[in-house]
Amino acid sequence: MDSAEVRVIGIAEDVCSALDKWCEDIFSRLVSRNGIRNIALFIWVDDELRLAASQTQDVFNFYPAFKPSEEYSGYYIDWEALANKYQHQFSFISELPFNGDWEQENQLWEHAVIPLCKREEKLGYLLVESETTTRDCSLSPEDFSWLQANTHTHLKCKVLAHRLNQQNVTNRKSELDLALDNHTLSSQLTYLKNLHEISLRFTKATTIHSLCRIAVELGRDKLQVDRMGIFLCDMETHKMWGTWGTDPQGNVVDRSKFCQEMPKTMFMEEAFTKKNELIVKENVPLYFGKEQVGIGWNIMMAMWNGDECIGWLAGDNLIYGTPLDEPKKEAIKLLAASVCQKIVKVRESEASSIRFDELISINSKRESELKTLKYKLFAKKRNERWMNLCDADTGLPNEQALHMALPGLFKQARKEKQRVAAISIDIDCFDGYRKFYGKSAASNLVKMVADVLERQAGTILPGILSYQSSGTFSLLLLHDDDLMLREVAENMVHAVYHLNIPNKNSSGYQRVTLSLGMTLTSISLFTQKLKIMKRAEKLKTTAVKLGQNRVCLD
Repeated sequence: MDSAEVRVIGIAEDVCSALDKWCEDIFSRLVSRNGIRNIALFIWVDDELRLAASQTQDVFNFYPAFKPSEEYSGYYIDWEALANKYQHQFSFISELPFNGDWEQENQLWEHAVIPLCKREEKLGYLLVESETTTRDCSLSPEDFSWLQANTHTHLKCKVLAHRLNQQNVTNRKSELDLALDNHTLSSQLTYLKNLHEISLRFTKATTIHSLCRIAVELGRDKLQVDRMGIFLCDMETHKMWGTWGTDPQGNVVDRSKFCQEMPKTMFMEEAFTKKNELIVKENVPLYFGKEQVGIGWNIMMAMWNGDECIGWLAGDNLIYGTPLDEPKKEAIKLLAASVCQKIVKVRESEASSIRFDELISINSKRESELKTLKYKLFAKKRNERWMNLCDADTGLPNEQALHMALPGLFKQARKEKQRVAAISIDIDCFDGYRKFYGKSAASNLVKMVADVLERQAGTILPGILSYQSSGTFSLLLLHDDDLMLREVAENMVHAVYHLNIPNKNSSGYQRVTLSLGMTLTSISLFTQKLKIMKRAEKLKTTAVKLGQNRVCLD
């Protein structure tokens, strides 16, 4: 490279720097002379309008490579049409600035889109916005005559010099591209590795609430997004609600109490219109709730399940002000897609669990109804054949039925060489329950307990269940396994306890409980049938004295 080329490049770089300073100087004069709060400069580049610089309140940003014009507001605006529309009126009033999200009470904004020209050639447009409390416009073309003169003299040269510098940079493109590609590749690999780690952590989430917390925590730490939040929505009711997010200091906070109607802004509409696209706003007000907490870039990615929008992921650079590069954009898009997919799966799993529980409940109800019908049928048939074999209130076999069945049971026990487990069971505080809740409730309680006892005994343990009187059951089972019988007895007591049936007469538990005594006896020709239950009843009495809701075994 000869000295002339070095000199050209040096001059171009100085002028490029001057373009930066020129924008900053013009913006500063607009603030001091005209009380402008927000400013954006758009330049025509190869027949495309691009964002060159912006200032929001007192924060100035210059974009050397120029950015798409929609990244100022987050959605496309036809600045040329807007300037032509208000050519004679010059300015207009609205409730929000172009880059704002929330309306402030008693605050309006006056806007003007000023064409920047050199003779007949249009160089671009300048957007200016100032706060006002009335709907009367105060800006006029005369207030910006100095700007037009300055633009006519300097802007085109500075833009050309800037593009010359860009061209000189392009001449060294191979070296720069290699360095840029290496940096981009390194960033992409780092982000992909971190996204893989985030996806693995997602497998530990069993609820949407825990999933969103993991996504926000790891998105902040692994993707270097200063603040992040995940919102869910219902497009039919137009409601939005928070999950987890970050406060102005970057701490992860629960935002599930945040619920309101979805804001009807162009930014939101753009995000919902463009599926699978990241919506970017540069140099804009940043909020925590509806309170502005700073200025920086803001991104939003809607999460779609087919044609249903389930929410969105948002982030910004409030704390450290780091720039938003392409690898980070792609990483955020992948994170949003991963969160969306996991939310859909969790919802499907929750719906399946609810449906399964409903089916279990229906099945249990049907089984209970079937048991009741069987009891009624049994009582009806036995009553027709033998009188006084069933309890009049519950239809359950009574003590007389037990005595009649004993010879056959003993015969079977001797034939199969099995022992008989005699079990005596009391519903604790039953007399008090009947007095307090009534005879009908007491009868229903006995039926429920009988159903539990039969279900716990199961079909593999042949035996006889009878209802004696006043909340007392007798149960005889054929089996030799002491451990299994102990487990069956304990399961009976636990199952009734976990029915959670209130019983205010039970001072210790305030619910219905059982006391149970059990003995295991070998049957011989000399076994006295009438005394088979006596030892079990004594053990049951011991269980009551020890505090109820327990099992006493021989």
